[in-house]
Amino acid sequence: MEAKARSEGLQFAAIGYQDYPAGALAESVAKLSNLSGRAALKYSVESACNISNLILRDGPKIMQQLNIDALLIDQNEPSGGSVAEHLRIPFMSVCTSLPLNREPLIPPPFVGWQYSDSVFARARNRIGYAIADRLIAPIQAVLNKYRKNWNLGPISKPDDTFSRIAEIAQMPQEFDFPRERLPQTFHYLGPWFDERSSSSIPFPFENLDGRPIIYGSLGTLQSKDSSYFHVMAEACNGLEAQLVLSLGQGTGEAILNLPGKPVVVNYAPQLELLSRAAVTITHAGMNTTQQSLYFGVPAVAIPLAHDQPAIAARLARTGAGIVIPPGKLNPVRLRGAVSSLLSEGNEYRDRARQLQVQSRRAGGVNRAAELAESLLAE
Repeated sequence: MEAKARSEGLQFAAIGYQDYPAGALAESVAKLSNLSGRAALKYSVESACNISNLILRDGPKIMQQLNIDALLIDQNEPSGGSVAEHLRIPFMSVCTSLPLNREPLIPPPFVGWQYSDSVFARARNRIGYAIADRLIAPIQAVLNKYRKNWNLGPISKPDDTFSRIAEIAQMPQEFDFPRERLPQTFHYLGPWFDERSSSSIPFPFENLDGRPIIYGSLGTLQSKDSSYFHVMAEACNGLEAQLVLSLGQGTGEAILNLPGKPVVVNYAPQLELLSRAAVTITHAGMNTTQQSLYFGVPAVAIPLAHDQPAIAARLARTGAGIVIPPGKLNPVRLRGAVSSLLSEGNEYRDRARQLQVQSRRAGGVNRAAELAESLLAE
């Protein structure tokens, strides 16, 4: 992470460098990409325990040495707020994915359940959260061990770790399920991104032939030889559109000889391509989903893991996209979904454009920066 931070002109301080030397994160991501189901979940929890312990162990000393005045803390990292409390400095919670704030009508953020206000849905959600609490119990144990030593009260649920000053989420309110219990300090801001970071990525724009663009990406955890890319190419072959695939992995030669001869690259300037795209095929990662809607592009979502089913459920509810579970994915089904989104005057595109307006009104990264800077002003 250091090289990326310094390339943006930021200062950088490593936590736990002796435990995780340079290259360890890439190895961890590679290992996670080869796991699925319970194995992936177990590995994720173990990694979270280790990272939380490092932050709690080393964070206070480093932050005191650097005279840190305020912290921005990912909701998914519960230890950060405890360090801030221990040091008595203000912090703001940042939702880079779905908000983790719990409500009886909101399903847990790792399942693809649709929103419902029925008695059954309430019971189902309650069971889901109980299971989640069992899964994160090891992380909470690490957290409360340090809190006890620091004379801080114990944490009983994730919401206890969030900031009371401000919470910011990178999506418009209209994308989320209806909520009733968010604090007044919670802000939906739409996606955050820096167009400079995307435009610096080389891309063979001369290979674009003027047809509508179908942009396909499965993020950075899916291996580049995945069968999903073959399904995409076969599904889009023969359509009056040009498929562009971003593999998100590797530095060697990208996949060749796919049906229809799509443009295939290891990494793409995603924002620039989305600004030109007609349809997105995505794993329903938060960044790609929100950026697609920011440019008014409807999406076909193939949620693969983690919080992606929950993000896809929200996309389906907005009407701005079509969700195909991985187990039901085949070229025929995907071709039908893409064709529906490509057709003139379709409702998916109209809804995506409505969300585009809502995303751009939400404030984005500039409003996020204003809220962060207000921590110091107050």
